[in-house]
Amino acid sequence: MEKMEKMMEREVAWRIFAHEFNRSNLFTGEGEERTPNYFITPTGVKCNRLFIVGVVTEVENISKENNLWRARIADPTGVFTVYAGQYQPEAAIFLSGLQVPAYVAVVGKARKYEPGEGSVFLSVRPEEMNNADEKLRDRWVLDTAELTLERIRFIEEALNSGLSGNELKELLQKKGASAALADGIAQAIRHYKNPDRMMAELKTALIHAVETVASERGVQEHPIEKSKEPQIDADERRFQEQPVEKAGQNIEEIKEPEAVAEKETTPEPKEIIAALIDKLDTGKGISYSSVVEAAQNAGINPESVESGIKELMAEGRCYEPKIGVLRKVQE
Repeated sequence: MEKMEKMMEREVAWRIFAHEFNRSNLFTGEGEERTPNYFITPTGVKCNRLFIVGVVTEVENISKENNLWRARIADPTGVFTVYAGQYQPEAAIFLSGLQVPAYVAVVGKARKYEPGEGSVFLSVRPEEMNNADEKLRDRWVLDTAELTLERIRFIEEALNSGLSGNELKELLQKKGASAALADGIAQAIRHYKNPDRMMAELKTALIHAVETVASERGVQEHPIEKSKEPQIDADERRFQEQPVEKAGQNIEEIKEPEAVAEKETTPEPKEIIAALIDKLDTGKGISYSSVVEAAQNAGINPESVESGIKELMAEGRCYEPKIGVLRKVQE
């Protein structure tokens, strides 16, 4: 009994992008007494807990009677929804005093909500929340991209093999996958439709995530040590006690080699828009229409302006404190 409790307490906290997390709808272990419930992602992760670093773009007390707080945390691929209430008092207090926007690090458990047949929404219930910064967020993005790419490779190996069941699991383990991941991949391939397309979309999301970090600071400002484990910053130190999935050292393989490192000198429309928001915002935000006008005066067409603003918001680099007003996330 005691051994089972310790195992449950030390479930790995996986690094997973919001893009993959929000597309997960396969669940296992439900109804089994004293056994953790898992969701299985499209890349085969059997996940009960997550480690997230991103930008909080919205915090709301949605039930004052129960002191239930909802927050949205953005990474470069999408948004996590986080709920903290009476059973997560420290996280609820943390969110209640948080000044949005803000970088945060979260270790929490995945929860699902099914409003109707065929509809599943995932959220995160935090076990621990802490302030973070851009450097920690960028490291998390690179580590998460690397780990996700490794799983995509295993999925592609599985699809190309034509195998299934125990034969597929044995093949994947020979290729270097853990027994748990091999089992998760076998289940994911059976469950998710059009896995080839899902992996292609996920690769695009990974490239975008890495380019976001590269465009903000430059790839060379995020060296990855040659040791087996990434270096841990002081802000990440308090999460050391949590068993968190580790990244390897092949992040360069994610980037389309010369696509990121040898960008054209002309700034992307998105970066021009980000600079305009930063310049025009005097502290209270800038109207959406003013940003559009300024961007058009800078030679950006209306369609690119709209898509650029959406990308900045999806990446957590700007947000709408109220409808029609934009603010840049301060570093």
